[in-house]
Amino acid sequence: MLLKTDKGLRGSTPADQDAWAKFRRKLETMKPGTWLRMEWARPRNGRHHRKFFALLQLVAENSETYNTTEKALVAVKLVTGHFDLMAHPETGEIMQVPRSISYDSMGQDEFDKFYSAAIDGVLQHILPHLDKEKAERLIDMIVEGWS
Repeated sequence: MLLKTDKGLRGSTPADQDAWAKFRRKLETMKPGTWLRMEWARPRNGRHHRKFFALLQLVAENSETYNTTEKALVAVKLVTGHFDLMAHPETGEIMQVPRSISYDSMGQDEFDKFYSAAIDGVLQHILPHLDKEKAERLIDMIVEGWS
């Protein structure tokens, strides 16, 4: 995710900034005639996107079980019910397979509902020691740290 600023484009999170810097370096070293395929889209509300990833960061920083943003993302999808049921091909056991929250699969209205369910699910089941006001303050602090 990139954000247009007065100084040009920059990543909306530290990971996004690292990816953008790597891409820019790659462009500088490409030889003439090299092909490049790109896709782009104007995303949902950027601030909302950053707040969601700040929520994942909050979970990762405060959970031994979900101690990375990747694990936190899976946990949040499961706790919100954003998954499909599928039979394991070897055992036949029913599994929960998290669905995508990509821009192509979820518009802003649906993302608003998902984000609200994510906050509620995190506070009820993953970080029950936090209240909503404190969680929102911490999320805002994380987002401010990325600016």
